[in-house]
This record gives sequence, structure tokens and C-alpha cells, in this order.
Amino acid sequence: MSRIIIVTDSTADLTEQEIQDFNIHVVPLNITIQEEHYLDGETITKEDFKNKMIASSELPMTAQPSIGRFVELYDELGKDGSEIISIHLMNSISGTVNAARQAADITESTLTVVDSDFTSRSMGIIVREAAQAAKEGKSAEEVLEVIESTRQRTKLYLTVLNLDNLIKGGRISRVMGAFSNLLNIKLFLQVINGKIEIVQKGRGLKSLQKKYDEVFEEMKACPNGIQEIGIMHAGLNEFNQSQIDTLRELFPEAKLTIVMTSPIIMSHTGVDAMAVTYLEKQQ
Repeated sequence: MSRIIIVTDSTADLTEQEIQDFNIHVVPLNITIQEEHYLDGETITKEDFKNKMIASSELPMTAQPSIGRFVELYDELGKDGSEIISIHLMNSISGTVNAARQAADITESTLTVVDSDFTSRSMGIIVREAAQAAKEGKSAEEVLEVIESTRQRTKLYLTVLNLDNLIKGGRISRVMGAFSNLLNIKLFLQVINGKIEIVQKGRGLKSLQKKYDEVFEEMKACPNGIQEIGIMHAGLNEFNQSQIDTLRELFPEAKLTIVMTSPIIMSHTGVDAMAVTYLEKQQ
């Protein structure tokens, strides 16, 4: 049976330890900010990007990896007969998975491309579980079953406290943005079937707290319990930290990983955004 190699992209918010332990290959997305071009995670750090983003009056520009970059990697990884499973962020917010699929039509390596239907640490958990299965010697079919099982047990919620980047990017009109900022509007989002949906718009942090409390109750009600929790942030203010403290108290046995999110995600959410993802235990 041929070896299985896992590929993903830089929005997965994997830890360096996970990348090393499971030999995961990460393809960087492209970022342009203040007319300077960077490779996500390779030529700019998350903290440096955050500082540049705060200082910039313009929205950072992001782009998927080139098809050629994928082809080059797939050719190299598959030249010894290894099979490749390439897992990427949801198609609704990036063309990365489509670039990978086009590369799959060109390379001679044996390859399966998967849209994770998530991004950030949610995708990272799926990728790591797939890489764990591959390391254990499971077949490509079995690894794909692990991916699907993990995806079905994963939830992702996101809070946006600062609407400036949504306004700069045209996702909210400047008039509506000014009105929303005046009213101190905050957004609570959820990824549902591979798309980001606004589940609540509210004034101030109290509205977000109420929604977080509902999510925590949802987690407590999971019949099989919580296996893992991921926190992805673009700044840990007092409000964000309080949610983490609550999660630690409610789910002391669940694995908890806290990471600053990818510049790609940060460029859309703005500073002080935070996401909570959780993986329910398998039945």
C-alpha cells in the first residue's frame, strides 16, 4: 500500500509542532499590504502582519497560491508513488481549492483534493486528524472517511468586534458601516455548510456574550462530550480572554489550542476578532 501524504494551505492555523509531527505540507497564500508582497507564514509573521494592517489605511489584498506552485509540490511529493490528499479552505471565501483541483488535472501524481468546508483551526483539526490517520498507515479511502467524520463533528463560530476591514473591503457599505460603528454593532457568525452566515447582529458586547452563552450550552449538551476546542484570534482583549477562561472552566478535559489566526483570515475580520471551534467526541 502506498504512503499517504497530507497537503493543506496556510489558513489551517496548525501549530509548528503539528506540522513537524505529522509531516504536513503547507502551501502559503499570497498577501499584499502597503504595496509589499508576502507569502503567508513564510515571509511575514502573524504579529508583523497585524501591526502593518492596523497602520494601513487600505485593506490588505489576498490571493490563492498559483496553480504552478501546487503542480510543482504535487509532482515532487508523488514521484515515489505516494498518494496525496490535499485539504483546503472553503470555496466560498477563496479560490485555493479550485487552484488545487486544476493542478490535480495537470500533475501525474495520484491525488485527491478536498474542500474542508471550513477554514482556520477548524480546518486545521480536520487536517491533523487526516495526517494522524495517514501516519497510522490507513489507506486513502480510510483517511477520507476520517476527514468526513471529523468535518461532521466540527462547529465554527466567529465574532467580529471591529467592522473597519469589512467596510474597507466593500462587504459593508461605508454609510452602513459608519451607522453600525455609531451604534456599536457587533457580529456573531457561524460557518454553515461551507459558508459564513451572520447569526446575530447586536449592539455592544452584551449581545455577543448572550450568544456565546448559547454556544457554551450547546457544547455542554453534546451527547458524546467535547474532544477538542480551538481558539483563533486577531488580538486577545479582555472580552475574548473571558470566553477562553469560561471554556477552560466548563471543559477542563478537552484539548485546548489557542493560536493567532492567519493573516488571510485577519485581513477580512479585522483586529480583535475571535473564533471558537470545537470537535465533538466520536460516538
